[in-house]
Amino acid sequence: MKSFSLKSFFRPKQKPTLGIDIGSHTIKLIEFEGSGDKRCLKTVGRTLLPKGAVVDGSLKEREIVEECLKNLISNCAPKLKRVSASISGYSVIVKRINVPYLTEREIEENLIIESEKYVPFEIEEVYIDFSILKMDEERGESDIFLVAAKKEIVDEYADLLESIGLIPSIIDVDAFCLANAFEMAYGRSDEAAVLIDIGATKTNLNIVKSGMPVFTRDMAFGGEHLTEAIEEATGLNNLEAEKVKIIGTKDDLLKKEVSETIVRIVDLWVEEVGKAINFYKASSPNDGQPTCIFLSGGTSLLSGIETIFTKKLGLETKKFNCLSELIIPKEIDKKYVQRIEPQMAIASGLALRSVE
Repeated sequence: MKSFSLKSFFRPKQKPTLGIDIGSHTIKLIEFEGSGDKRCLKTVGRTLLPKGAVVDGSLKEREIVEECLKNLISNCAPKLKRVSASISGYSVIVKRINVPYLTEREIEENLIIESEKYVPFEIEEVYIDFSILKMDEERGESDIFLVAAKKEIVDEYADLLESIGLIPSIIDVDAFCLANAFEMAYGRSDEAAVLIDIGATKTNLNIVKSGMPVFTRDMAFGGEHLTEAIEEATGLNNLEAEKVKIIGTKDDLLKKEVSETIVRIVDLWVEEVGKAINFYKASSPNDGQPTCIFLSGGTSLLSGIETIFTKKLGLETKKFNCLSELIIPKEIDKKYVQRIEPQMAIASGLALRSVE
């Protein structure tokens, strides 16, 4: 799709879109109806992807992903055809930078020049956009989020959606999706909050304040790495390790081995998260110190994970209940929604986007 652009990243408009989050382990879909306190959950669903079908945001097994997505659309039967999707991984750069301009027009006119200092790809190979965080008239400069995404990957996702009769309207990035979903669920707060979405192979950390992301970082750990560690520690195969990770076991010895492995690995994750938060505190002392952490993603369902984060980091840690403020119609199983809710944060943020 040669004419596709990222210019709609930060410009919400009028018509609603269907949120589709294609991860490395699952595809999530969600559709809303209405707005504000009358926003209703219209459609929600997910489907598993075979291991290796999506790697670091790239569609390695295009036909398999297409078939899985087609089946999900068929089962959920959403009304909307316009889609908001997101990309992540090595193909996307999200960086907070300072530029010597005070108007959106000046920033747009000089964005390519500024981008060349920070983007590790050829500029002709990427779509570029930005979001203004704040302007300092005294210094004549602005803080912005620079976003650069490889055209190859963006076009790949757009082509995938078109191939099954959908209309790719917005390609977003995970950090902004999480910020949108957080504002819907918890409102806009002057206090900084840390949003951590732990996926199968990568984790997105996003610090938000007053409805805007002020710091974001992708981290190379996720639920699959924990499953592999359980395999190594116990001798179980991949399927057995995944099962015992999720639902536990009655075997006391195995339970002890699995529990010790989970604590050991999650401790390493928390250490990395702590380094990122400390970097934010040191580099952005005027943006407010985080007061709490919200966990989402499939791995956030691990029993006791909030306690580990709270004890190690000294910040209250909770599940990110992204759908808690929605009206749930009686034809949708509320227990199912509660069960998958932690995995739907990015898809929810996407479904909040709108286009002309």
